[in-house]
Amino acid sequence: MQQDDEMAAEDATPDRMTEAEIHQLARLLARYAAQELDQFEHWCVESPYGPVFIDISRRCAPGTEDAYHVLWPLPGQPRDPH
Repeated sequence: MQQDDEMAAEDATPDRMTEAEIHQLARLLARYAAQELDQFEHWCVESPYGPVFIDISRRCAPGTEDAYHVLWPLPGQPRDPH
């Protein structure tokens, strides 16, 4: 029972992003990709679980296109990331 309570507490942590924040992140990434990205970026972000490596590129490795899901535009949202 205590484990269930701890898991419920973890799910309700205030650090989790809201749906609005996730939509804002998607919009800003789309805007960055459209306006700022030249060829690629390689970023590293520290997290409580260790480093997270983020690669942004205008190309993917051949044959990997199906591994990606569309982040923008969100369903029902305009294509313009501005």
